[in-house]
Amino acid sequence: MYQLNPYLFFAGRCEEALEFYQKCFGGVVITKQLFKDAPQQIEGADPDWVMHSEFEAFGMKLMLSDGMVAKELTGNNVALSLVLDDLDEQARLFDKLSHGGHIMMPLADTFWGARFGKVEDQFGIRWMLHCELLK
Repeated sequence: MYQLNPYLFFAGRCEEALEFYQKCFGGVVITKQLFKDAPQQIEGADPDWVMHSEFEAFGMKLMLSDGMVAKELTGNNVALSLVLDDLDEQARLFDKLSHGGHIMMPLADTFWGARFGKVEDQFGIRWMLHCELLK
C-alpha cells in the first residue's frame, strides 16, 4: 500500500502556515513536533522551528515543516512524502529513486518508530520515504 502526501516547507513560518490553513480549510493539526522535542540536538536546526506537523481537512492531508535551514529551501519548498507499509518495498523504491539523483538522508530507523530516508531524484524532485516499524 502506498500513500502520497505533499510535504511543504516554510523556513521559519510553519506555525504561521498552520494557523493560515486552519482558517482557510477548518481542519485540525494532528501532530506538531519542534526540533527541540527530538531526543538529540539536530545540528543546523533552529530548536523552536517545527520539525514535523500534519494537518487534515476534508480528507486532505498535508505535512508541514520549517525544514533544517533556510538555504535548503531556495526555490523548492515541496517534497513528496511516500508512506509505505513494507520495508523491502521501501528499500527498493529508495534505490530506484536515487539512481541518477542523490541521497539526502539514507534510510534509517528513527526515534518516532519508522524507517525514514530522503532522496532527490534525477529531476530535482525530493522524496521522503516513510515506513512504520513493526512493534
